[in-house]
Amino acid sequence: MKKTFLTVLFIILFPSFALAYDVFLWGKGKEAISFAEKEFALFVDLGEHKLSPDAWEQSLPPPEKTVILPAQEDLEKRAKNLKNFASKKYSIVVSDTRGDYLPFFSFTLNYHTVVLFNFTAESPSPPFDQYLKELKEINPDLIVIVGTEKNRSLFEERFSPFATRIRFIARDKLLDNFAETITIEEKPVFLFFYSSRCPICRELKEKVTPPVFEKYADKIKVVYLDYTFSKNYEKLVFLEEYWKVEEKTSVEIFSDVGYVATEDPERINVLLEQLIEKTLKTPKPTQAPWLSERVEELIFSRFRGFTPWVVAGAGFLDGLNPCAFATIVFMVNLLFVLGHSRQRIVEIGTTYTAAVFVTYLLIGLGIFQIWQTLEAYRIISRIIYGAMALLLLVFAFFSVRDAITYKKERKETGMTLGLPKGLRIKINQYLKESFSKRKLFAAAVVSGFAVSLLEAGCTGQVYLPTIMYIAKEVAEQRLKALGYLLLYNAFFIMPLIAVFLSVFFGSQSRALVEFGRKNIFISKIALSCLFVILSILLLESALA
Repeated sequence: MKKTFLTVLFIILFPSFALAYDVFLWGKGKEAISFAEKEFALFVDLGEHKLSPDAWEQSLPPPEKTVILPAQEDLEKRAKNLKNFASKKYSIVVSDTRGDYLPFFSFTLNYHTVVLFNFTAESPSPPFDQYLKELKEINPDLIVIVGTEKNRSLFEERFSPFATRIRFIARDKLLDNFAETITIEEKPVFLFFYSSRCPICRELKEKVTPPVFEKYADKIKVVYLDYTFSKNYEKLVFLEEYWKVEEKTSVEIFSDVGYVATEDPERINVLLEQLIEKTLKTPKPTQAPWLSERVEELIFSRFRGFTPWVVAGAGFLDGLNPCAFATIVFMVNLLFVLGHSRQRIVEIGTTYTAAVFVTYLLIGLGIFQIWQTLEAYRIISRIIYGAMALLLLVFAFFSVRDAITYKKERKETGMTLGLPKGLRIKINQYLKESFSKRKLFAAAVVSGFAVSLLEAGCTGQVYLPTIMYIAKEVAEQRLKALGYLLLYNAFFIMPLIAVFLSVFFGSQSRALVEFGRKNIFISKIALSCLFVILSILLLESALA
């Protein structure tokens, strides 16, 4: 979905540790006035002035620190003025779904944000649900809503999730030469660095740490930064250097006075609460840690410290992915049960593994960066994993039923997962008609893509982001970085290949087959347990 939010100002890269900043509002002016720029961070012009066009323009500060919220009268009578302001890059906000102007405006300083809405119609019907969704992502400290007293109850009702952060301004109640200063109080900032591709990160970010942050919600500001984006990675590297972080992890949280770096869900909240308490009790530093000009050199020094064996080892550890294993074990067993040839199973398994390799390589190159941020990607992946988990549970049920049947009758015939000859012939015929070789390969490719997109890991928190950064940002080192990326991903799929070969040759082993025939009850129960375990793994990923 295309975002309605169009304008964000990140004035500085790291907190300045000031206590507050001011937003100045001015409307219905009768005479031109001048403002000292140092008095406020943002100037908000509410229009409806009794000034000449020239006097109005002369009263405005520079475009980079000014936003104009015109009234209906300005839209009708001063359209030429507004067009001139727009040509000079002034931000103009009309929130009644007017395509010519911004639907709302967001201003951020030191990670503290104020959002401005401007409703001019008598009976507005803007996309409130979309506005609320985007406000949730922005998480502003203050929302200024300009409307009329008649519509006040409507706006307060629709924006009720943010009721404590709203400052409502009724145009029909404004006096001439209206002026007001709103102070945005700056709470201590906690920068939460994570990877959007990391299941451990998601667990810590969405489930483990929120209770602690909610406990201090009125005292601190939490900012989530995905370090798979280059600018956020630069900040992370700088802060790691600034605080001398030795044991780097997939989740790292920084404040004015220190950091927490751990993936342990049992320890992170204890350490986090200690950091919050220390931050709240410690006076603000007099000097902020500005982003060093040496940050690229810091990343280079990391890159130069890599060796092929280090990169390969990180890729191998990253490849220990239980959901990828579960998928290929399920796929190989299903193909065996359906009576496919050994050659066909090798082809499908190889296709699945290649799809995982290519997808993870493309993720490393950043091609799927935008796709990963879309809600659709998570929904589709969850549906696929949920469906596979349910199928595995069905397999587990039939396997237990087969075990009970064999225990009672001591006959191998009639078993559901054993597939009687007549049923196997019918299934093969159905497969030939409905699932061609091409469709089986397509299913393997889709499965590989889905597994990689949802479960692309984060074990290589130090290595992979660095290689990605160099590959995308530094032209003279790009070939070497791409070579490392290929090496990383080659070792990433090695555990997957090992699992595939062990399942394939294990299923083909005469000794195992003979053991299975002599111990049918045990084999069926063991197979059922395997299906249940794999189903749980897939359900965890579907619900993550």
